[in-house]
Amino acid sequence: MSTIAKILNLPQYARNVGRLRVMITVIIRHGFGHVLERAGLMQVLRVAPGLQADKTVANKIWEVRVRLALESLGPTFVKLGQMLATRPDLVPMSLIYELRKLQDDVPAFAFTEVEQLITAELGMSLAEAFAFVDPEPLAAASIAQVHRARLKTGEEVVIKVQRPNLDETIRTDLDLLRLVAGQLEERVPEVRQFRPLAAVEEFARNLKRETDFGNELNNIERFRRQFAGNEKVHVPATYPALSTRCVLVMEFIDGAKITDLAQLEAWGLSGAAAANVGIELVMASIFEHGFFHGDPHPGNFFVLRDGRLAVIDFGMMGALDRDRIEDLLSFMAAILMNDPEMLVTQLLDMGIINDAVDMRGLRAEVSELMGRYYGLDLAKVDIGDFIIETFETIVRFGVFLPSDLLLIAKSISTMEGIAREIHPDFNPMAELRPYFIRLYVQRALDPQTYSRRAFRVLHDYWTLIQRAPSDVRGTLRRLHDGELSFEVRDPGVELQHRRVERRTNRLIMAVCCVTTWGLFAWLLPTAEQRGLLSVVTWWTVLVGMTGLWTGALLGFSLLRSREL
Repeated sequence: MSTIAKILNLPQYARNVGRLRVMITVIIRHGFGHVLERAGLMQVLRVAPGLQADKTVANKIWEVRVRLALESLGPTFVKLGQMLATRPDLVPMSLIYELRKLQDDVPAFAFTEVEQLITAELGMSLAEAFAFVDPEPLAAASIAQVHRARLKTGEEVVIKVQRPNLDETIRTDLDLLRLVAGQLEERVPEVRQFRPLAAVEEFARNLKRETDFGNELNNIERFRRQFAGNEKVHVPATYPALSTRCVLVMEFIDGAKITDLAQLEAWGLSGAAAANVGIELVMASIFEHGFFHGDPHPGNFFVLRDGRLAVIDFGMMGALDRDRIEDLLSFMAAILMNDPEMLVTQLLDMGIINDAVDMRGLRAEVSELMGRYYGLDLAKVDIGDFIIETFETIVRFGVFLPSDLLLIAKSISTMEGIAREIHPDFNPMAELRPYFIRLYVQRALDPQTYSRRAFRVLHDYWTLIQRAPSDVRGTLRRLHDGELSFEVRDPGVELQHRRVERRTNRLIMAVCCVTTWGLFAWLLPTAEQRGLLSVVTWWTVLVGMTGLWTGALLGFSLLRSREL
């Protein structure tokens, strides 16, 4: 069954079709109707005839039109754009810079719906759970909105409430995204290398985690534990007894946004000091703890009156194991020491590239990139952008990058941009070079690091020695019995096979249709002679209905695909 058939045969048929019409209309109005034509989606539903691109957006560059289309399509697509903004392996840098501007501010939903949802989730009324809840939201975004409240015990808190029917909306949109991705992968050859279906599935997994506030609560608690001894950082307290999958209650942060320099100055605080703490926080999260904030935009960082930096919104987080942290430290050391050979070697060790890649060409491009950056004034070097450009260079050689590395690049780049905004003289190289060199040396001289590596190597070899005899014996036995076979798969060949199979099925259906109608024409004169109640007449009617049915199916199949 085709991807389209699967979507249109779902129980939510009417809802999916209605949403698909809206989606196609938005895409056409933003000037991307030609993409739908190539994907074969214009034949699925008949939108308004003559629908054309909106003149107000037609003169804008395509990257801006993509962003505006995603904002028009709602929460799921805004989140999709934010995910794509971390993936230079899937989209060009020009689009990534535009997607970073995606607005997640949407109209608030009614307070009566907030009250109903909290009551249903907590099993008690607002009056029973809270001493006070402000009906005016502090913020409203695509996933949830936030209200200020006070507990019975007097603590000032905020309540994060998920939007009504969010799960249903996301489920429908993900179904349709799979439809579009499947059609693009099947019909647009140049898109297949980006694996759109795999990207949608990865997005679906990330979105499921982000919309589970129980997961966010656990993230907050883990982040608090790893910075428990840091007097410069504050992580809001949570209230698990009043939190569920759709409701999250946490401490109210009474501070100023990190970019509100006027308020910081009024409190006698330094923007430069806040910038340095923010950079230290991000770097320590990644390179020391391996658990970091994946969306460090200015709205998620607040400075308290005592100068501490408070962090909020822990829905999107990244996690790294110890081996990945050590790999990244070596990667950053290669950048800071301007050593392209070391950087490429480290990419090999990390398993990101293999010997099939044009190593000479990759080294040449990395050397050129490093030379260009190191020719600049150190204060003008943007580490985050340099990392992203390095990744983009690697992608041009046909390499797919792990999502954790891309999220790290986004995190560093965003925090560095915030630091430059509030502290124009911020020199990232001067600030980060001593930190990375110190951390790299500490790890390099750490006896535990070498003992762990030695133990892992010995364990792997011992396991290999233990299993080798049985593995070899089993392979030889299957080879002797003719059970061993090899399969080579080529997506292009598989696609061609599906097309041939489709055409063969249509040919068989056409032969059945012609045969049935021939039999009908042969039986009809006899049926007319025998009368209405004869067996021959009933057989004639049955054959005629079969001919009509097979003909209708054949015609529908041809019209839908527009090909034989």
